Amino acid sequence: MRILFSLAAVLIVLAVLAVLAKQQLSSVTLPAAPAGPSSAASAPLRGSPSQQLEQFRQGLDQALQQPARKVDE
Repeated sequence: MRILFSLAAVLIVLAVLAVLAKQQLSSVTLPAAPAGPSSAASAPLRGSPSQQLEQFRQGLDQALQQPARKVDE
């Protein structure tokens, strides 16, 4: 009998956690991607592997220099 109550309690806790997780995930919205083909992050990498690495580093530096986006809550 104790096992049944324990199992029921665990199932209730899991159900509550699932509902809370669903609410949290549904409230998260992804920001829109910046418009225009000028974005270095969206351009495919071309050239030799060392050139691709340099292009990646430049894109990463540009992304890190941009101010953080504020999320309206």
